[in-house]
Amino acid sequence: MKKTPLTKEQLEDCRRLKAIYEQKKKSLGISQYTIAHDMGIGQSAVNQLLTGKNVININHASKFSKILKVPIESFSPSLAADINQLAYGTSNDKFEYVGKLKPGLIPVIGEAILGAKGMIKMSEEHSGWVAIHSDDPDAYAVCLRGDDLWPRIKSGEFVLIEPNSVCHAGDEVFLKDKNGQIMIRQIGYVHQHEYQFISINQDDKPITISKQNVDFVHFILGVIKSSRYIPK
Repeated sequence: MKKTPLTKEQLEDCRRLKAIYEQKKKSLGISQYTIAHDMGIGQSAVNQLLTGKNVININHASKFSKILKVPIESFSPSLAADINQLAYGTSNDKFEYVGKLKPGLIPVIGEAILGAKGMIKMSEEHSGWVAIHSDDPDAYAVCLRGDDLWPRIKSGEFVLIEPNSVCHAGDEVFLKDKNGQIMIRQIGYVHQHEYQFISINQDDKPITISKQNVDFVHFILGVIKSSRYIPK
């Protein structure tokens, strides 16, 4: 079956992407082979995208954007607009966030099964993205299953997590202790040597954990409806 030729706009996307790659490959220490490895495709597939043999899709654009450290609109304004439309394409109650939304794709790193007292069993697998912007380059999203945090977080919704944001008392956080236990809680207080974490639904007593017994505490920026999900 004969392949459909790329449109003029799609060819321009490829041309701009290749120009950015040629400009930045030395400073970033990358090659088509390293890009292929990072994207999980063959080197020939990368070459076909750069030379206009194959069309760049949203999946490709998101990965190239991260690897080349440039916004998607720098090489594909049309794909950036598509992502922006996805981000704006739901009603205002779809994302609990104050401020203007910007285009972007945040990777979904896995699924969290909610249990009693805010405890979580985590299944890690990159399954796609949520169409939303974060200023944190390491931001990620997790899909939640279960009703333990209802009505604050409903089963099938996503939490957008910013690991580089500073957490304060009152913030909702995604945390893991040194025993490997993962939880979603609200910070009651942060003292010099310890945290107090409060149940989001106020169903359980607060827990106090020494900082040396905490693996990480990551800031939850907001809750995202499943309509923003883009499968891999």
